[in-house]
Amino acid sequence: MQGHNRDDREWEHWPGRRAPDDGIRHRLRALFATTEDEETVEALIVERGRELEEQTERLQATIEDLERREEQAGRLRSAVEEMLRHGSAELDERHAELAALALDLRAREERIRELERDIAVRRQELGAVELRRAAVERREAAATEREAGLEQAAAQLRDRVERASSVAEVAKLSHPVAAEPEAPDHVLYLSDLGYRIVERHGRAPSVGVTLEVDGRVFVVTRVGRSTLPGDRRACAYLEPARTSPPA
Repeated sequence: MQGHNRDDREWEHWPGRRAPDDGIRHRLRALFATTEDEETVEALIVERGRELEEQTERLQATIEDLERREEQAGRLRSAVEEMLRHGSAELDERHAELAALALDLRAREERIRELERDIAVRRQELGAVELRRAAVERREAAATEREAGLEQAAAQLRDRVERASSVAEVAKLSHPVAAEPEAPDHVLYLSDLGYRIVERHGRAPSVGVTLEVDGRVFVVTRVGRSTLPGDRRACAYLEPARTSPPA
């Protein structure tokens, strides 16, 4: 029994070993009580110690592995937190960029609307210009027609004057010279949108007299001889009358 107690004390104070629990101690004591050979007991103790050392090494390796994994997890956690911080900062920058782009887009849309309004105004102005140009073209066409009519009237007057001159010369040759009677007709020289000549019967109007020709009112500014070649009739020069604005 003393040898067993010594062995128990040596086992309890095994270098680098933890104190075994009561169950292991009881099992070892029961094993020692049933074994009479000390060498067998020592071998069993050595084997059990080796197994405990192996288990301890495995536990130590497991602990070290767990500590290493925990350290790796900490590093991963720090990396993830750093990535989250960077991602949050980048997200804030993107939000700021999107806000600036939205402001720029609204400003561009406003400029586009202003340009559209300007284009609409320009189209209206262009339409008014086109209308004015069409009116001017119509006036030019009317003036061209009037000029053609005046040229035709002038040609007719020249023919008449030439015929009258021929008749007068024949009369002078066949009859003695007598006082030339006053011409029963006169001509009007109008200056409205160009110039035209109108023939009228009777005596020529005096200066200052107002006349209505083709629905328009004219005033006589001068009375003289007709400008047509060979025409001895009087010619009244007319200009459009200035009407005073209504009160």
